[in-house]
Amino acid sequence: MWSDTCFAIAFDKDNRYGVNAIIAAIESSDLKIHVFRIPLYRAPHVIQSIADLQKHCRKLVLGFSFMTYQLPMVMELVRLVKLYIPNALLVAGGPHATGDPLGTLLKLGFDAVVYGEGEETIIELLRAYSESGEFRVCGTAYIDDGRVVFKRRSRYVDLNLYPPFPYWRGIVNPIEIMRGCSSACYFCQVTYSFGIPRYRSVEKVVEYARISLERGLKDLRFIAPNSLGYGSRDGIKPNHDALYSLLSNLHALAKQYGGRVFFGTFPSEVRPDSVDEDSIKILKTFVSNRRVIVGAQSGSNNVLKLIHRMHTVEDVENAIDTLLKYGFGVDVDLIFGFPFETEEDFEETVRFMQRYIDKDVRFHLHTFMPLPGTPLSDAEAKLLDNKKKKILAKFIGAGKAYGYWMEQERIAMLIDELRKKRIIYSFRDNMRSFRVSTC
Repeated sequence: MWSDTCFAIAFDKDNRYGVNAIIAAIESSDLKIHVFRIPLYRAPHVIQSIADLQKHCRKLVLGFSFMTYQLPMVMELVRLVKLYIPNALLVAGGPHATGDPLGTLLKLGFDAVVYGEGEETIIELLRAYSESGEFRVCGTAYIDDGRVVFKRRSRYVDLNLYPPFPYWRGIVNPIEIMRGCSSACYFCQVTYSFGIPRYRSVEKVVEYARISLERGLKDLRFIAPNSLGYGSRDGIKPNHDALYSLLSNLHALAKQYGGRVFFGTFPSEVRPDSVDEDSIKILKTFVSNRRVIVGAQSGSNNVLKLIHRMHTVEDVENAIDTLLKYGFGVDVDLIFGFPFETEEDFEETVRFMQRYIDKDVRFHLHTFMPLPGTPLSDAEAKLLDNKKKKILAKFIGAGKAYGYWMEQERIAMLIDELRKKRIIYSFRDNMRSFRVSTC
């Protein structure tokens, strides 16, 4: 069957939830466009699969959604696409493209970047490209006369307008209930990519939870920067009424289908300064998980201040103690290797960890990665010396810590290498290069 315009989106496992949301937005709109989902981890002959689409499409738009650590793979795929499918329009989205649109356009060779939230922008882009061949629409960055132009959207996406996944394809996944964050932590891309917190309504969350359960899913899970912030004004101080309404309705629904509700656990977490007795009582009543992930990030108040975390170690301890009191086990996220982390900072974090060595607490270890688009994107990762690694290894050996922190060290070094090669551009370079307009 011949189609005027086709959109193929290539992605890896870690990008699938965002890609599913984009596909759902396109296919639930009035666009008459064929959409092809290309999982890179299942398709050994990706280029051939894309090339075959040209037999059926007059115009081919090829989208890539990717993170910074996936750059080597994306660079090779883009090179092959340009070689064998030169007429395809190349559009980049996802965390890296939003964080470094300059490098994505100049060095990776994309025609356009979908900046930040993608639902409205990709629909507008595909409609314009199908009708007139234009792709420089609101919400995109592109090169014009040697400069990067960024057309900034003046409004945020309303989550209630779009499904979280294309369930008509038989695809369901954790439901995004919250997007954006008011904290603006200096190491994290969420605020800088998505802006202020917004929420999918209780009615819509329940609607998509029902769809998931009807399709055989047993465990309901949710995506949010801070689960306990659901429905609140700032995304931090809990709105207990909104939280109760959401979880009580989900619990009643899941019970009808023999399902379970998992909240405040993977793929989400809670901020320590959102934990109070009332919110944890609500969790205790309605959720099935008996562990909660707390995003502490450090056991040093000095580090927490320097990364603009907006909470203290004491807040973390209060959160842990409250969760333990109500029978929850706790997994605590910690990041090591910030460039300003001193010996005393490291020792303070270790002492914090040791205070919970005999309790139902585990530590999820991470290494700082200077992610594009964040205030710390230009910082140097500070790799841990062998002495510090041995200290952390003892926690791992005792079953009190886990994580892919060694792999994240490799990623931090890769980012440093790509910055030196000027494949990744700095936060300052991007700001200086932009010609920004609001639409």
